[in-house]
Amino acid sequence: MPIQTTNERSPAALNLASYLYQNSIMKQRTGLLNNERDIEFFRYKRLSRALLSDDYKSKQQNVKNGLIPINNETDVQRVLVLLIQNQLILPVEKLHYAEIKAIKGWKPNRTKPTLKRMDKAHVDPDAYFAWIYTKPNPYILLYSILAVAGIFAVILFPLWPSFMKRGVWYLSMAALGLIGLFFATAIVRLIIYIISLVAFPKPFWLFPNLFEDCGVLESFQPLYGWEEPKKKKSKKKNGNEPVAEVKANGSAANGSVATGAKAGETSTQKRRVTLEEVDE
Repeated sequence: MPIQTTNERSPAALNLASYLYQNSIMKQRTGLLNNERDIEFFRYKRLSRALLSDDYKSKQQNVKNGLIPINNETDVQRVLVLLIQNQLILPVEKLHYAEIKAIKGWKPNRTKPTLKRMDKAHVDPDAYFAWIYTKPNPYILLYSILAVAGIFAVILFPLWPSFMKRGVWYLSMAALGLIGLFFATAIVRLIIYIISLVAFPKPFWLFPNLFEDCGVLESFQPLYGWEEPKKKKSKKKNGNEPVAEVKANGSAANGSVATGAKAGETSTQKRRVTLEEVDE
């Protein structure tokens, strides 16, 4: 059924989406919409179970939640239409492996199912729908207030008391000192390494993990270390090693001759049998 969408989201639809999104009854899964981005999706029958559950009825009785009453499957279908109209969910189709390969540029994903957007919604227990709604961050107001306060604090720096200005100056000098100490350590470390190339059999490193991808404390552990030389690749052998040793008294050679003779006799006998069978 084609559904007209609106740009303005109604409070009733937002309250329903807030209740349904990431609800345990919905059993949402993560898929790839158009083989590109992650999106949460669910089945229509899960939506019906969540809206007709006792948990929804208990929360609907609380006026603060702003949930509309739902009594039967017809009301569930109306909620589905309401969510689509307010651009909170969209109908999708779950593609199989052959269907994904048939689309140029798409690749199957083993961990996430691939979803394709549909133009029409079908009211079917196994019909799939994807969320295009995300819950607002409850701390966004607090972060905004802190950001505005920080901006005003920087702008009004000339009006700060003298003890606060002095504290900021000490902090800035301490930060500059740490940066200078870091560069000095790096230079001394390089000088020691260059000297160790001539003076020691192995190159010596002060703080060997200083520039490695690790934590701050791990960068200064251990205090020093020796650089291990790179292992040279062993040359390939031209000849093959002998499989068995030959005895000095020549018994091995005799054995090989005897073995060859026996093999010849056996092959001759086999040929005779074959010829006799053919003659018969």
